[in-house]
Amino acid sequence: MKYNTIAMLILWVCGNASISLAAPTDELVLSSTFKRLKAPETGRLAIQLTCGEGFTYPLYFYIPTITADGKYLIYHRAARGEVQLHRLTLATGQSRQLTFATCEDTQWRPWCVDSGRGVLDHRSVLNVVRGLVVYFDGNDVRAVDVETCKDRHLFTLPADREAYGQNCTTPDGNWLVYIHTPKGSIWGEPCKGAAVAAYHFDTGEQKTLCTIDSAVFHVTAYDNEHFIVTHPADHEGMMMTDMTSGQIVPLRDGDPGAKAYPIHCQVTRRGLAYEVPGARVSGLYDPLTRRRFEFPFPPEFQYIHTGLDPEGRLWFYENSSAWDKFDVHDIYALVRLDREKGDQWLRLTGNWPTYGGGQKAHFHPLLTPDRKWILFTGGDPETETSHIFLLDVSDLKDSQGIFKKLLSATGENDIVR
Repeated sequence: MKYNTIAMLILWVCGNASISLAAPTDELVLSSTFKRLKAPETGRLAIQLTCGEGFTYPLYFYIPTITADGKYLIYHRAARGEVQLHRLTLATGQSRQLTFATCEDTQWRPWCVDSGRGVLDHRSVLNVVRGLVVYFDGNDVRAVDVETCKDRHLFTLPADREAYGQNCTTPDGNWLVYIHTPKGSIWGEPCKGAAVAAYHFDTGEQKTLCTIDSAVFHVTAYDNEHFIVTHPADHEGMMMTDMTSGQIVPLRDGDPGAKAYPIHCQVTRRGLAYEVPGARVSGLYDPLTRRRFEFPFPPEFQYIHTGLDPEGRLWFYENSSAWDKFDVHDIYALVRLDREKGDQWLRLTGNWPTYGGGQKAHFHPLLTPDRKWILFTGGDPETETSHIFLLDVSDLKDSQGIFKKLLSATGENDIVR
């Protein structure tokens, strides 16, 4: 795909310029070696963090990818028939390879393209409390210390099982929670005995949280005891399991007035943020009370990903033509919901194409811990690959009009039209 509009060329006018950001300790400190850019059409400041051959992309966008101290970005590099994890020091721009995995079959089926040998693609986890990156070298589960780069073996899955989905750690850093399935399972096809399991970093204890006859592919920690899982085999949707019950239950599915199914859902301190394309709404959901608040998204939205703000204060979305097509590919933020005057949305970028296929071609936007930037994967026309960028959103205030007090059993409230 080539850039074919003058607007897209704006992005690279300042391509070789650099930026130096002096920041207090609670803000990311960024090297002056990173490229300073202008986002297409909007002119908003963007900074390119990675470049070069192959494709680079963060850990999967439901989980942290920047260390607790804001010093390092953990990311994949897929190049020359290999995918490995790297550590980018944000203050210096220096990158170091963290993993040297040798598994020959790393593809995340059916959701991404094959990257060759190395770590199992899209399944690694950053334990921000312990400063560890957990990765899967085939059935061997290992952890590398982000600071020292010391690598150790954690455990090995049985030969007839495989790590299938995107995984997580508990907020207290004590447990790895991961998905494993019978070897060869693929979402949407018959599958008996998929499991969500947990491993304790100190004791080595393993426990099965639940089993399900579906190759589910995301598990995210809602808190230290509860976990959000997507999707069941017969439709998109979100479910919940926990440390003790052995059960997995659907969320929103079957609730009064609920229509269609969520696709992407983000865990925030306020609840689950999600979108339902079939009903053309976005929403906030409390999985413990099964109460929700939903509102319509703009008519120009097509296939969207709800961006991650762990605080649930800024609502923003990746918008594209379809999950595998990017004729339109931009980012919007919600300014305010207002029934009387009309909702206000802000387009943060114009059309910013990506390259490649599968998950490597999605923006997967998430807010950085200092709340100054949206981190995302965007296209680099110099190499016709996709790399990691920051988009300046330091001027944005919290999205207005979304409150937990608006949650209801039916999702009905006086702001929904």
